[in-house]
Amino acid sequence: MESPMDIFPISGLNDKDKGAWKVLFDHYYPALCNYVQHMLGDGESAKDIVQEIFVNIWKSDRRFVSERELTRYLYRACYNNTLIFLRNNNIRNGILEKIGAEQSISTEELYAVTLREEVLRQLYVHINNLSPEQRKVILLSIEGYSWEEIAQKLEVSINTVKTHRSRAFKYLRSKMRNKMYLLLLW
Repeated sequence: MESPMDIFPISGLNDKDKGAWKVLFDHYYPALCNYVQHMLGDGESAKDIVQEIFVNIWKSDRRFVSERELTRYLYRACYNNTLIFLRNNNIRNGILEKIGAEQSISTEELYAVTLREEVLRQLYVHINNLSPEQRKVILLSIEGYSWEEIAQKLEVSINTVKTHRSRAFKYLRSKMRNKMYLLLLW
């Protein structure tokens, strides 16, 4: 079977060549939608998730060195985004079920959910205030990459990754100390 990279080299994707992206999309989109649909059981949501991944890659400055790396990234992103989608739907459905069963959500429950979401929002605000290197390390860590993978992607040593991560955590802890305390109370 012919690979899309036989038609357009990976550099075409990295350079945002529209022809290369069309071939990429045509080659991967159906398989990725099928993969996500098996996890979700919902074809329309699967399409939305996969399209969002392609859009995010297009908007980012992410570069791929091989088709293998690209394929791993696409499937990992599909898996992670599907889990996030399921988690968010479970939370939303739980709230709707309570409302649908004419049970009122207690003020404490509503406050706890609101507080948790606000703390997460503020965490990401503080992550955006990190140095570019520290921000990249933290975001890649959140995506589940190991120190070795992060070091390879950023083309730095593992010790550099550890240093950036340590400094970023120190900064985030200082900024989030009181907010985390409030979250733990609930």
